[in-house]
Amino acid sequence: MTRVIPGGVVLGLALAVAFPGAVASQDVDRLAARCLLVSTASATPCLEGAITAQAVLAQTGLLAGLGSEVAGSPTTLGRRVGSSPRLALSLRAGGLEARLPDLTDRQNTPSREAVFFLPTVHGSVALGVFDGFRLRPTVGGFLSLDLLAQTSVIFFPEGRGFAGNVSALSVGLRVGVIRETFTLPGVTLSVSRRLLGVVRMADVLLGDPTQVEIDPTVSAYRLTVGKDLFAVGLLLGAGWDVYSTDARITVADDLRGIVTVKGPLKAQRALFFGSASWSLLVLQLSAELGWAHGVSSPAGYSGADFDPARGSWFGSLAARLTL
Repeated sequence: MTRVIPGGVVLGLALAVAFPGAVASQDVDRLAARCLLVSTASATPCLEGAITAQAVLAQTGLLAGLGSEVAGSPTTLGRRVGSSPRLALSLRAGGLEARLPDLTDRQNTPSREAVFFLPTVHGSVALGVFDGFRLRPTVGGFLSLDLLAQTSVIFFPEGRGFAGNVSALSVGLRVGVIRETFTLPGVTLSVSRRLLGVVRMADVLLGDPTQVEIDPTVSAYRLTVGKDLFAVGLLLGAGWDVYSTDARITVADDLRGIVTVKGPLKAQRALFFGSASWSLLVLQLSAELGWAHGVSSPAGYSGADFDPARGSWFGSLAARLTL
């Protein structure tokens, strides 16, 4: 039986920023070991299933939110003149280069790596409910507050073994540190909770050696700093995503037939992003580009091509209407 060694050490965001190669992952070894307890003849499919479940979890969790919570916006919305909240409506299309073990590969053990573009579409609303406190005559917006909500669709290619598209719902809040002024940049912190539908890859009933199924939940934290330079705005940000799910691995065992095991799976990683925007009165167009760390794998895994520690590039284009 293949011995699986714990693969990740949980680190905070500050440590991840200081040491980019140290990325947290949890429970991959336990999930693979649980599979091996009931399917001792399936060492490689069990370990590859756990690795793939973690990779799909990280990719879909990132796609449900991408970088900035409010596209192209480095500062909280605040309230309009009077007492009415300010409203921002956004539409964003983006994606990333997905790299996953190809569980539909029936010729190679371990499976070869599949590389493809994975797109997503987001519709979001932000509501400015509190202007915050003024620390100095020219420094305001401290503890200002926006409420956030977003719905997303991730478009999975069925030709890659996925069961179909998956929707996601995100709710959160954004707190102002400093509101942007003529001389100062805007600085905000945000936290969001994302819930995704069930994601399934491969199908043992069709002859695939391994099948994985996850139901992701994401806690997302973002820090953004940005400044408008006349009609053009620039934004830089960093984030920390925490992914969790109850993962299911199904393998085809020569002795026991089709075997399914279930176990908790968690991962977390840092990401960095930047964007440029162009404002036209109440309409803003923006483009974002970012990079997210990969996730580590337990000892004993040597995929044919796939390296879990490889990071992911992602990007998006967005239009935002602020009223």
